[in-house]
Amino acid sequence: MDVLVVGGGIQGLATACALARDGHAVELLEREKTGSRASWVAAGLLTPSTPWTYPRALVDLAFTSEARFADFVADLIDHGGPDPELEDHGMLYPSGFGVTPEQVADETEIRRELGYEVDLLDRAALDALQPGLGGRVTCAGWQAKGARVRPPRLLAALRRRALALDVVIHENCAVTGLLGGPGGVRGVAACRDGGREQMLEGDAVVLAAGAWSGGLARTLGVDVAVRPVRGQILLLRGPPGLLGPTLNAGTNYLVPRPDGRILVGSTMEEAGFDATTTPDALDRLRRVARELFPATRDMPEEMAWAGLRPGTPDRMPYIGAVPEVPGLVLATGHFRNGILLAPITAECVAAVLAGRAPPVDLSPFAPRPVDPDAVLAMG
Repeated sequence: MDVLVVGGGIQGLATACALARDGHAVELLEREKTGSRASWVAAGLLTPSTPWTYPRALVDLAFTSEARFADFVADLIDHGGPDPELEDHGMLYPSGFGVTPEQVADETEIRRELGYEVDLLDRAALDALQPGLGGRVTCAGWQAKGARVRPPRLLAALRRRALALDVVIHENCAVTGLLGGPGGVRGVAACRDGGREQMLEGDAVVLAAGAWSGGLARTLGVDVAVRPVRGQILLLRGPPGLLGPTLNAGTNYLVPRPDGRILVGSTMEEAGFDATTTPDALDRLRRVARELFPATRDMPEEMAWAGLRPGTPDRMPYIGAVPEVPGLVLATGHFRNGILLAPITAECVAAVLAGRAPPVDLSPFAPRPVDPDAVLAMG
């Protein structure tokens, strides 16, 4: 089968690899460079920050995908890709910047009820586990199993794997619409390098265009309620070894890297397709970092950037076939969990196009009635 994958972020690259392994002829179309948008900006956390705001089906999907991540990464390394730096140094959910000790205790219990193994630690236990936390941090939930990955390296490894699997990658190729007919989808219209629009044909189209998916789906009359949610992130440069576990305070987090860099995130803003950073947001991230881990005060700022997450009002991604348009398969709307959900999404899309039973029930992630004016749950 000739398959066109629209979008070269984490979902598009992972899905292209899975389809090529199944023997399909795959072409991937990316409007800029592969992995240059929301996926590149992501923190790479493999545990949802606020899982109690999710429908149960999404929590279960996260657990299923997390269990596949070690093999997912190992395959990339085994085939010569750069090491995505999959680490499991745990995650702390501290009190402090906008989070009270009472909230920490309540959220620790909620996480336990959802199936996460989390303990409540007082300040003495925290100092023994991770010295140097801010003065307002009096307690924290401690999740010993809390992995993370470095998205730019993961994306580079996936791109290399895709090329080795003979996936044809078209960069600077903006898809302007999906093309259908009586038998379903028949291809896409696209402009390469700003040139004239042309048609690319395929037996199936996988829509994995992130925040741009909603507009493209509407060209075939399909309602996919995906819209951009801006997230701004700051990268600080420090010495290795200062911070071990991820510090996760709801929408904010500090993510250490093996080389000493610390990623500070993030904002969640409805700003349309504006992916620029703002001084106020970056100042706030600096305050978050100092509050939670004062050693960041003197760390130089290496860079800052913003990405556009594909948000849906009900928090649920779209995964699977569109019955009204044979040949069209969705892999979009993953919001804050795109990196985490890539292995299971790719596996599900490959199963759908091969006619196999998917590894999970996809009915909760099918196109569904959603209030287009609904306010996104930002937690």
